[in-house]
Amino acid sequence: MRLFPLSAILIPTLLLAACTSEAPPAAPSSETSTAPLADVAPAPATDDALAPLFGTWALNPAQCDGPVLKISMARFEVADSGCDITGYSDNGDGSFTAAMSCTAEGQTTDESVKMRPIFAPTGEGIDLTYIDRDNLESTVLRCPEPAAAN
Repeated sequence: MRLFPLSAILIPTLLLAACTSEAPPAAPSSETSTAPLADVAPAPATDDALAPLFGTWALNPAQCDGPVLKISMARFEVADSGCDITGYSDNGDGSFTAAMSCTAEGQTTDESVKMRPIFAPTGEGIDLTYIDRDNLESTVLRCPEPAAAN
């Protein structure tokens, strides 16, 4: 798969890769499972369940004045690059997977990112796993809302 400028911005600017050496979980044995995993479709996610994912994010709140990640129901974007979100799946474990269509330099690529809302010592966050990028992992934290003008 050809990576395009979006990855050049997302990965070095916002994301710190946390490569793990953990082995993937073992597949369930036929004795404990009545249906193959491939036959189990993920459930569509509800708008209320997705709400904690939406907002403006950075590696830490002190970096919110620089390039930030913005996630909405329809977009996953940083600076002038981004992806259209074509759908969300509820993974049933508190995480959601967004299917995305990304276009840059006239080329389109489909990608998926798994997002799990978390609460960190410094506030709300999201653990991100870029499924189509060898499960590259990163954590971003919510940027504070701008103060309202009086």
